[in-house]
Amino acid sequence: MTKQALGLRERNRIRTREEILTAMSLLLGDQPFESITVDEVAQQAGVSRGTIYTYFPDGRDQLVRDAYQRIAEQVTAEGAERRTTHQDTTERIVALASALAEISATPEGRFYGLIGSALFGPLGGVTGAASGSFRNHLSEDLAAADAEGRLAPGLAVDETVVLFSGALRELGQTAAREPDRVPALLDGLRALCRAILAPAD
Repeated sequence: MTKQALGLRERNRIRTREEILTAMSLLLGDQPFESITVDEVAQQAGVSRGTIYTYFPDGRDQLVRDAYQRIAEQVTAEGAERRTTHQDTTERIVALASALAEISATPEGRFYGLIGSALFGPLGGVTGAASGSFRNHLSEDLAAADAEGRLAPGLAVDETVVLFSGALRELGQTAAREPDRVPALLDGLRALCRAILAPAD
């Protein structure tokens, strides 16, 4: 069964919702969450305050949750797609990092790399999907490298996953603050990976 094309009204509804979330994302990248008002989001998106509440009845908290989940889904999907284009363990890890860094370095994704304590309440229960996905990918790749005897002696897979996860998180934060450093950060991560992973035969 083929999917029916969306009607004009539904396409407009989706576009309006995306424009509102983009507006919220841009504002979050420039100022603290607590200072952002629904009126500001409406003005940034070019819609009325009423339109905001039509799409996001819970107001700011729903806006930030949905904006966060939208970027997290982009990071997860882009990381997975880039990873599958490589066989080499190092390049698979760098592929994940590049997705996170490059999205965090955009004006719309900047807030994702800069999530602060003010957002912990509104984001309760929705964070961690991308991180969990990346940890699973890292576990799979590092376990495979370990099984092939390519993980440096003295390194355990689980602990190495924790360390790489932390490195990726810090890389995303730095990319959000200083986008120009992304190429050097990815080169550094690549060098780190090669230092602890023997090349495949």
